[in-house]
Amino acid sequence: MKKILFFMALMFVSAGCKGNSDKDQLKQEDGQEVRGTAEDKSSDEESAALEVEGLSNDDKDLVDISEIPKTANRVDSHFQIAVYVNEDKAPNEDDLCGVYTVWLADERAGTAKKLCQTNPNAQAQWEKMKKEDSDAVEVPIDQIAIASKAYVAPYGKVIVEGCPDARNVWTYIIDPDKGTAKQFPSTEGVMEIDWEKEEIILASYGYDIELGRYTYNRAYSVDGKFIRVASEKETE
Repeated sequence: MKKILFFMALMFVSAGCKGNSDKDQLKQEDGQEVRGTAEDKSSDEESAALEVEGLSNDDKDLVDISEIPKTANRVDSHFQIAVYVNEDKAPNEDDLCGVYTVWLADERAGTAKKLCQTNPNAQAQWEKMKKEDSDAVEVPIDQIAIASKAYVAPYGKVIVEGCPDARNVWTYIIDPDKGTAKQFPSTEGVMEIDWEKEEIILASYGYDIELGRYTYNRAYSVDGKFIRVASEKETE
């Protein structure tokens, strides 16, 4: 099975939730995004293959790249691999989610794969993720509520997120090969993707009688497993 190599790039498709504007960009180190590129991570593409996978030529769901709607935004790319997000239905006062379709494309081969179309009626899985060390919870691929933002993650995973309830950021990770998705137990979205450690840092908020509103970060694997608390409570 031939694997296409790529690292992640990030572009926001829409603004985040109220109270989360200061977290609308990934953390940076020395003026460079933590995500990394082929230049700053490694010039050895064979080594990079251990971290990232792309579309497979054996995937039966591949279609011609022309199948991607002309209105889709190319929001993320590395080498010939790109992620497109199409706004099928714009959000409005009655529907804060809108409807989005997410595509993964191999622009050199001229092939693409439709990963999902969001469902504004999808429900969050908060009840299953109450513990501080909860893992991400698997959800049907057709039960992703929103995808107004998109990231590429290690091992060929794609992260999508958005704010469907005007309060919380719902974050999902998609496995293109398996056609599965998981929702993270995060309420403020992606803060950092550490390619070297293969960790995804996500933020959440809470309330304390003395502290008031606070935020804290947790680290997860690309499989959605809780790894560690990345930062303690910080007041806003």
